[in-house]
Amino acid sequence: MKSAFAVAKPDPRDWAALPTGPSRKRQLVVACLIVAMTTVVAFVADRAWETFDDDAWEGPYRAIDMLGLSGLLMAVLFSVGGWFLGRLAVGAAPFVLAYVAFPHTVEGYASAPYWWAGAAVAALWALLQVSAAVQEIRAIRVLAISSDTGLNAEIGRHAHAALRKPLRLRLLWAAALSAAAVIGYVATKGVLATELGHSYQQLEGESISDYLATATAGLSIVALIQWMRCAWTATARHTVGTILWQVPPGVGPVYSTSVLYEEADRVLPFERARALPSCSCLAEQREEDPDEDEEYFRSYGVLVSNYCPEHGIDKINSLTPDEFRALATNTWLFDEDSPVPASDRNEADMDLVIGFAGHSFTGFPGHFRDGVADVDPVWVEPLEEREHGDYDCDVEHRTAPSAGVLDRIDLRLASIAGQAIRYRHGRAWFEPSEESRIAP
Repeated sequence: MKSAFAVAKPDPRDWAALPTGPSRKRQLVVACLIVAMTTVVAFVADRAWETFDDDAWEGPYRAIDMLGLSGLLMAVLFSVGGWFLGRLAVGAAPFVLAYVAFPHTVEGYASAPYWWAGAAVAALWALLQVSAAVQEIRAIRVLAISSDTGLNAEIGRHAHAALRKPLRLRLLWAAALSAAAVIGYVATKGVLATELGHSYQQLEGESISDYLATATAGLSIVALIQWMRCAWTATARHTVGTILWQVPPGVGPVYSTSVLYEEADRVLPFERARALPSCSCLAEQREEDPDEDEEYFRSYGVLVSNYCPEHGIDKINSLTPDEFRALATNTWLFDEDSPVPASDRNEADMDLVIGFAGHSFTGFPGHFRDGVADVDPVWVEPLEEREHGDYDCDVEHRTAPSAGVLDRIDLRLASIAGQAIRYRHGRAWFEPSEESRIAP
């Protein structure tokens, strides 16, 4: 099955300027801290240390007793283990605190106002994250419209299946959690019926219904947030539209899909190495790895040799500046610790991102094959979102060697922001200019 996607090719600076998603760590830490601090304040307000040795409830066991015990247990569990929920914890926190606040309000505990205040603060924090997400989607939508090339591209069946998979999995999780919550509710109701009216002593100090209620309420809250997450993902994709993004590597709201901004791997395709009679790379690697067969080299490529007449150091240094510029995006030219340049005009050097719609749906890395944009059918994973200030490669901390410099070649004529430094006894080094280090 194939579908046509609109093609957008944003300016590198506009792509880099897109707001990144809120920090997961900050979102999670703040949500858990709000619940933990509220729990501590409520503990102090109720002077709970004075009743440690008292029975968990007085008189006959009631439904409100179950809810009170369940709420306290949930607050403690969320405070210490809420980080397991990831971003779901941000939306779950206000519901957890409201769940605790209700029975404490009914029973007239001094801590009731503090539980409600904590729920309000947690809800405000969640709304702030929603607001940031809305601004992100608006910015992406504006960029998609302004950078629309007017072209459409066919999307292959693997990409089509990949685009449906994340939302489908989230819906399945939401449905599974909802089903589990329903089962938990039925079980809780059944057990509660056997415990109602019994004293603490009659139940021997143990009530099972409050534990079941805790699990049921927790499943219900997480299921609700998961349904909301599914709705937001669908809304984001609908708002942004079905876009095929051609973007520069190394910057922007998601990590690069291309090797161009990763460390130079100095690997040649097997067919290319075999097709050049004067290339000695394949013969030398076969000497070093005699146990590897042809299938291995087809899968992993051929390492370039420093002494190869076609890909060695002497060949690199014999190229004229114009010849070097024409080959400048080939990884074998550069040292293994050097970043590798990418042209902002050559589409082959651009990342292909299919379906990006913000941090709720980061899209998939793609490639063109026979005029159709598709994903790798073997390794299909959504792109990882970037946090503010991150780069795909640590270009800021890589320094070109200062000794043995042969010459420097300005690569701006090849639409590459930076220069290549050639060395007498080593491969070249790419030194990006400041304009290529666009902070996301």
